[in-house]
Amino acid sequence: MSKKLLSALAVAALALFFFLAGPAEAQVIGVIDMQKAVDDSKAGKSAKNKLKAKHESLQKGLQAKETELEKKENDLKNQAAAMNQEALEKRRNDFLKDVQTYREQAQRASDEMQKALGDAMSPLYEKAKKAAANLASERGFTVILEASEGGVIFAQSSVDLTSEITKALDK
Repeated sequence: MSKKLLSALAVAALALFFFLAGPAEAQVIGVIDMQKAVDDSKAGKSAKNKLKAKHESLQKGLQAKETELEKKENDLKNQAAAMNQEALEKRRNDFLKDVQTYREQAQRASDEMQKALGDAMSPLYEKAKKAAANLASERGFTVILEASEGGVIFAQSSVDLTSEITKALDK
């Protein structure tokens, strides 16, 4: 059989299926910008402030270590000409160890921030999902889509549930 004939048969089969299936139920779709709902909620703002304070504290420690490393590097450059090869090599190795320690400290700080972010935001997103499920049940939504990540390009404001989810998070 040719491709055109197969395509025509497939289209005819789909049309017959939909004809025999009868009229489709109306689908009620809602959208939520979860990020906005969480960010605008009191709990979200509080969590963000705590995370910001933690970040600043960690950053302060890293900046102090950076300043110390810059000073050591400048001292090493300034004193290199006056040192013998063995002493210079030892100072370079010590400096490289300090740089490696700093990198490990920075990685630990980054990991700590990622964990803190997850610990702070996961419960909020779970609460928002439950609130969305309750809204769907109460108001007959068939589907609720994530507006910012779900590829929703346009949605009428009447189906945007973001503010309702924010209110549910504030309860």
